[in-house]
Amino acid sequence: LRYCARPPFALERLEQTSEEQLVYRFDKPQPDGRTQLRLTPLELLERLAALIPPPRVHCHRYHGVLAPNAPVRA
Repeated sequence: LRYCARPPFALERLEQTSEEQLVYRFDKPQPDGRTQLRLTPLELLERLAALIPPPRVHCHRYHGVLAPNAPVRA
């Protein structure tokens, strides 16, 4: 239950630097070397909205032997 109740990002690492800027600090450097992400509040909401799946759509898709219509599956 604790895992499901977690937010999608750590609030301790999100900081408002000005009225129009938010800074999110990564715990590890990204592959391109960035250590922080600067966003406007609207850009942050757009990125968070992209994580929400559409209604009535399965989040998992099975391929190969685990697929519902696989010929190998009994």
